[in-house]
Amino acid sequence: MLTRHTWHIPNTMTKDQIKKARTLLAKAGLTEENKKDLVFSFSDGQTDSLTAMGYEDTQLLFAHLEQLVGQPPSEADKMKRKIISLAHEMHWEKPGTTKVDMKRVNDWCESMFSAPLDGLFYLDLVKAVSAFNQVYTKYLKGI
Repeated sequence: MLTRHTWHIPNTMTKDQIKKARTLLAKAGLTEENKKDLVFSFSDGQTDSLTAMGYEDTQLLFAHLEQLVGQPPSEADKMKRKIISLAHEMHWEKPGTTKVDMKRVNDWCESMFSAPLDGLFYLDLVKAVSAFNQVYTKYLKGI
């Protein structure tokens, strides 16, 4: 019997994200103290630990480090950032903050593609960007 796998985006970095962050930090030549300061600033003072960073903060840190070391973001990362950017434009933010409500974004992705944003494969990301652009267009028409 097949069962539907329920995807879950953790509130903290995954093992793969930690590896990516540590690789980028090493390429940037940052000291442990620099790393803690950077994490603290990207988490809005919530933590100085990579493993405790939230999803959106992690994505912003990656973008910064990739730019710092001259490594272009992957096409998949660009598409995810596009969706998050459009969510910002539509004010899909946590109450009282300027941070995107990733639960809302993930719920939308799951309703459309049966997986959260980070669980989407490349071809589904292409479709998700197109569909999210349509949601954004409808939002603009409603203003």
